[in-house]
Amino acid sequence: MSSLVRAVLLERLSAPSMLSIGSGGIVGVSREGSMGCSLEVDMSHTFSLESDPARLDAIQFLQRAARVNDGSARLIADGTYLQVYVGVLFPRGLLDRTPTVLGLRVFRLAESIEFDVVVPIESLVHRLSVAAEQGESANRVPAEVASLQWAAITPPQDGWRRRLGVSSDALRAAAASGVAKVAETVPDAIGESVLQKVRAEVWGSMIPDHKRIPAGAAFAADALGFLTENSLQVHTLENWVRLSSKAGYVLVKFPGGQTFGDDDEG
Repeated sequence: MSSLVRAVLLERLSAPSMLSIGSGGIVGVSREGSMGCSLEVDMSHTFSLESDPARLDAIQFLQRAARVNDGSARLIADGTYLQVYVGVLFPRGLLDRTPTVLGLRVFRLAESIEFDVVVPIESLVHRLSVAAEQGESANRVPAEVASLQWAAITPPQDGWRRRLGVSSDALRAAAASGVAKVAETVPDAIGESVLQKVRAEVWGSMIPDHKRIPAGAAFAADALGFLTENSLQVHTLENWVRLSSKAGYVLVKFPGGQTFGDDDEG
């Protein structure tokens, strides 16, 4: 099943409801687990990517993210690199054992700048598109929105341990299987508690033959367009797992207490 077909299926199944993520990119309190109200002050940050193709690449990544997270993105500019995080999956409440699954793209900046903001995806895509159409190199950052639960989580930078890789075919199959399971399990009308349980069981379960990669990570890699090569590298650090491809990264944070053994099972 292709990413595009899966996206259409997810829309029919109300993907924002399945994954408990926000919708509409509206400034204010969203279903993404935002904390506090929206921020009305526009800090007027601007950034320039190293090339026009890089900007078009960023737009495509954000549009893909909007299919499964029509909400917000976290932008971290640190010197000459821009990190763009999107939240795909995250727990709801202290007892929810669903892993946090983030997508990440890193872009080179034309000029050094520093900021860390959470902005609406829809507004960001619009501003990038308008700047591209008008031939402007500078892109103005949209006004910030409320902090999100997943946006407060910053993956570690160092200390990762290399593990056995995982094939793109295995990730595609796991993502398709997860979508099918949700479609079969979720009825037309479902309560939040049941939805939370289904989400945790389906997207939190490990994919076949890989004891440290949850189905939610496979879904994120496929939906965000990261399956561009035969296999992805896998690294772990404490309760974190990172899938790496040339197209981007999927970062998974398991609830506390998760441990990883040797590579005897992949």
